[in-house]
Amino acid sequence: MPANRALQQRIQGCSLAAFNNKCIPLLHADEDEAEPTDAAQYYRALNLVLTGYDSATGVQYSIEPTRNRFTQDRIVTVVRDYDSLISFTNWLPIIRDIYIYPVSNPVDTLTSNVHLKVPMKIHQHQAEVLVHPHRVPNICLGIMGVRTKVRLFFPALYDQNDTKASVELTLEQKTAIYEDGLLPTLNKHNPETVTNWPTSYTSALNRARKQNNQYQHRTHPFPHMMIANLGYDLPRKLANKHAWARDMLFMVQVQGVKEANQHVPDDEDEAAGALLLMMNDLHPALRREPNCWIDVGLELSEPGFSYQWRTDSHSDIIEHFTCLSAAQAARYVDRPSRQYYRDVSAGLLHVSGFRGTFDLLDEDPVYIQIYTTDKALIQQLDRGRHGLTMSGKQVLDGCPPAYMQRLHDLYFDAKEHHNCAARIELRVRINQATTTLTSLPEQLIASSILAFDRKDWWQWRLVRLQGFSRTLSLQNQTHGELRGGPDALALSAGLWWLTNGLHSRPDDGSAARDIMCTVLPLTQDYANDMLTIQPRRAMVEHGDSLPFCAFGAYFLRTIIWPPTADVPRMQRGGVMRNSTFKYVFGMDYEALQRKFRPPAYIPRAMVPRARVGTQKGFSKRHRLDDPAPAPLLADLDIDLGGGQHDAGEDLPWDERNDFPPELEEDPGVQLTKLWNQFCCDLLQKCGNLKNQPLAASHCRLTMEERLHVTEDVYKDMNLAMVFHRVQWKKVSGQEWKEAFDIFFPPPKAPLRIQPQNYPSMEYWVKWCSMKEQLPIATANTIRNRFWQMFKGLMWVPKPHKDRLWKYMVNQDFRTFPPTYKDQAPQVIVSPASQGARWEPERVPGGDVVGEEEEASEEEDGDEPEVDRREWVNGIAPIPDRILLREEEEESGSEIDV
Repeated sequence: MPANRALQQRIQGCSLAAFNNKCIPLLHADEDEAEPTDAAQYYRALNLVLTGYDSATGVQYSIEPTRNRFTQDRIVTVVRDYDSLISFTNWLPIIRDIYIYPVSNPVDTLTSNVHLKVPMKIHQHQAEVLVHPHRVPNICLGIMGVRTKVRLFFPALYDQNDTKASVELTLEQKTAIYEDGLLPTLNKHNPETVTNWPTSYTSALNRARKQNNQYQHRTHPFPHMMIANLGYDLPRKLANKHAWARDMLFMVQVQGVKEANQHVPDDEDEAAGALLLMMNDLHPALRREPNCWIDVGLELSEPGFSYQWRTDSHSDIIEHFTCLSAAQAARYVDRPSRQYYRDVSAGLLHVSGFRGTFDLLDEDPVYIQIYTTDKALIQQLDRGRHGLTMSGKQVLDGCPPAYMQRLHDLYFDAKEHHNCAARIELRVRINQATTTLTSLPEQLIASSILAFDRKDWWQWRLVRLQGFSRTLSLQNQTHGELRGGPDALALSAGLWWLTNGLHSRPDDGSAARDIMCTVLPLTQDYANDMLTIQPRRAMVEHGDSLPFCAFGAYFLRTIIWPPTADVPRMQRGGVMRNSTFKYVFGMDYEALQRKFRPPAYIPRAMVPRARVGTQKGFSKRHRLDDPAPAPLLADLDIDLGGGQHDAGEDLPWDERNDFPPELEEDPGVQLTKLWNQFCCDLLQKCGNLKNQPLAASHCRLTMEERLHVTEDVYKDMNLAMVFHRVQWKKVSGQEWKEAFDIFFPPPKAPLRIQPQNYPSMEYWVKWCSMKEQLPIATANTIRNRFWQMFKGLMWVPKPHKDRLWKYMVNQDFRTFPPTYKDQAPQVIVSPASQGARWEPERVPGGDVVGEEEEASEEEDGDEPEVDRREWVNGIAPIPDRILLREEEEESGSEIDV
């Protein structure tokens, strides 16, 4: 039975291990048999993994991770540690040598949120203001070891009204820091080393610049016995010369040192000793500073098991570690906001960590984070993400994509060797470091943690990854138009999103929301706990359907599998917007369409970069859907071959590729349609006067009229019926034949360097595909008939091998109107004609140049909700109100107690 044919569906809850055990035999059914499994079983297995639905039994599986709830009769290893430290002071609290950058690396400028607010003096003679440090202009002064950075912050440069202002210092400000601050301080306290420093910031830049115009950010050591002098003199020397440097602060940030100071919890002496070890390079007085915070961590693990946090435990954890009541904590986690982020784990909605920021009492943590250590295997900071990710372009290449094979190997190894620990970290003031998070109550542990067998946990990821990679392999093995269809690409985008979400927090940006709305089930039940986009008032008022996870995991909605469609795809529903295609795959929908059509030209990637061209939109389909076969094509007894197959009943009739034999179009009708498409494509590509947006188009026909053009237009020698202005020339029989050869290249003709216009014309792409697929004799027969029809035309555009239309003034051409002498499209007139005429009085409405009446869907009816440039195949995308996150982020207000 086809995988996408529904039986009477019944829902069955199951554990993670039970679902794995159901999927694995189906995925590997052909490994223990002499003969490979049949295709239906193969698609059944993939459908089960991706949607949770077993088409053979009619069972929809619902994952229930809470069956692995934590029980109290376990032997749990608990370790306490200090992970990182952040301080803001007006002195430099370091007692070891530091290494100073003459030219600081912009990468080290603090631009990411550190989840706390620091009092800074923004305006002189006014009280300090609490601000987020990552919004204050700053620069990295130097480093101490490999884990500690020292930065300078300049509150006077902070603009409270511009939250998007850059925090990178200007060249002038960096020059002042170096020449008016660092060099004078060095000359005063360490003059022996000044000869090793560039004499100016310009000299430092010149020395740091490499041949590829990148910078080498070297450091110079500064001795620890003079650190106090540096911390005292540097801010004063700068403030004396520059008002923007007053009230400067030093930030010291120690990161990622938890493995170096692990200790037993519930032992204050051990906690104090570990803190001394961590702060061994910092001044003891820092422990008395009010603006110093430390991350205290507690890690729970058990050999052979993977510990994971329960989603429904977040409010209990927040209630336990803050002054919030149970009701307040529940409201805090009710929906994602700028203060609370939920990190879904491995695509399971009931399993997640969180990150929460708080502005409560002084003894409360300012930041709480719970997560697990399974992400350590793919930890990598790359383009703003903290884990390995697959790009959309990689999805379209490989069977399977190489990235997925590497990830499979990583998961397979982890299944045997990598236990996962559950971690909780609190960011507290330094004076609470030894007394905070010394233990977790057993009841809170039991209600907050799930314990999966290590193999079951990693097997779930392996099963899902195998389903994703095999489906993409099926797609990538098939070429042609169906692979580039919106529903097939939506499935590819969904698998890209799910793969990256297996080991990282699923992307929740606008493009990701568009993907969710396209591939996940939709509901209008706004009280559903499993909604992936929280409803807002505008969505409810419009009755928007929102994506949700009905069965415990990110299971996709209905997928159409072979043999119904040659290429696996989503069932027709919503269509992603153009910007989402570009975000995921690096190119818009039209470019993707051209990528998957048979190649009819040499790709531009092979052409030197100095050759620059213009990409035009793809031509629209000719509007005459049921033409009578042209006389010269009616008696052709040829086989044009079958196209690709897609019999999905969810598609409109005119998009389905499963016409029964009795309804297959006659070859004469198909070729007539191709000829009509040729006639209309030529005028669709006729352009406008360059840099004259108010002038009428060269072609007087509206776009709608151009879509109805037939060969009759090219038999009328009154060029005023078609053009406002035109250049024309009568050509010889040889030139007329050369023009035909350009329009309809013969079989086995050499490929051209990618030209303009032609690759984006429907007729040209179809002809190039047809002549490559058909026997040469058949292709030549068709081409000879087209040549006979072409000889019946009286004029055509003057074609060129690199483009269709040219407009430059050419003295070999005559111009209409006769008084016109500027740029105009070039056309050639048949040697069998009597010459072109210019009779504008015969044009309906005269030769009055009015407003262009180009047919556009935007002018019909009400203003569309979404920019038409985002539409794909004439289908309106998801409204902006669903995809934008701004209102949702603003909804999370801080709770005052």
